[in-house]
Amino acid sequence: MDFLPLHSHLELARFYWKIVLQPGDWAIDATCGNGKDTLQLGKFSLGGIIGLDKQQIAIENTSTLLKKYLPEDQCKKIHLFCTSHMHFPALAYKYPIRLIIYNLGYLPGSNKKITTITEDTLKSLTSALELIMPGGLITICCYPGHVEGAKEQIFLVQKAQELPSAQYIICHHTWLNKHASASLLLIQKKNSY
Repeated sequence: MDFLPLHSHLELARFYWKIVLQPGDWAIDATCGNGKDTLQLGKFSLGGIIGLDKQQIAIENTSTLLKKYLPEDQCKKIHLFCTSHMHFPALAYKYPIRLIIYNLGYLPGSNKKITTITEDTLKSLTSALELIMPGGLITICCYPGHVEGAKEQIFLVQKAQELPSAQYIICHHTWLNKHASASLLLIQKKNSY
């Protein structure tokens, strides 16, 4: 038997989502991609989900996937926006947000030259830290296997290390025996400080 049934950064992120999310909560998928993470969130009994991606094809792929695997009433709770993760829509400020997820890098199966950009992601994280409710969680899947992804991970970890421990609980999971493997950065806002 394996030590844990968590063999990847994505499985580990989803494990934490299950711990944090409660029925009726709101969540944001800040980088929808092909919609797999949005779909996973859609399987929870959430009050609503906000999905963002700067590429229209990603929004279309996500919408198609959701309609294929979720009932119509669940799909109606998912609001997709074709915009950069730097710009949370007004809807995000109307509800307490329990979870914000990022799956950085490029759109799988698409142009690998179109990636998330370090400066944009840092701006987004600054907004996310203000937006997330006390007790809420931000999960960031980083991909240091390409140049921009390596830069992104370095700067995100640096920013996370600078956050005050009185306000945030932070952990960075890395797979040490896999060269340039994806990693998972977790930032939880404390309930009180």
